[in-house]
Amino acid sequence: MFAIALLVGAFCLTQFIRRVFVTKEDLEDVDTLHQKLNNEIDKLKKEKKTNLIKETIDDFNSQIFQLCNIDKNKYTIDLHGLYPENAIKELTKRINQLIAEKYKGRLTVITGRGLHSVGEPKIKPKVKLLFEKNGLKHEEVSRGGAFYVSLKSRNILIEL
Repeated sequence: MFAIALLVGAFCLTQFIRRVFVTKEDLEDVDTLHQKLNNEIDKLKKEKKTNLIKETIDDFNSQIFQLCNIDKNKYTIDLHGLYPENAIKELTKRINQLIAEKYKGRLTVITGRGLHSVGEPKIKPKVKLLFEKNGLKHEEVSRGGAFYVSLKSRNILIEL
């Protein structure tokens, strides 16, 4: 009986518990949303639970990504609200998925224009750099808030 209790306790310790919940309404003010995460990270540091920071950030970005893309097909990806590193990771994953499926068409990548970023746009320049680094033909559209990326002649996976 003690062994079962020990196993259950160990299982509970290894399970990630969501610490920050993101709603569709939160996406209307990304700065406040990111501050919500930063506050949680500060709490984790004070509690000396730094091992949970990466998981918390990844879960936070995953929630944002799912909410922003719930009504999109796989040929459109919305990167609004993500941390730039997570945006690039999700975009790379999507492009490589389409290449693996031998898709020969256009991917719409929504970055936003970066008007709500503190200082200067964060996601858009990194996305553009990824396209250029991997030789992906792209066109800026939607007054600079999105890109069309051509995957017509692409059969090699891209790199981060």
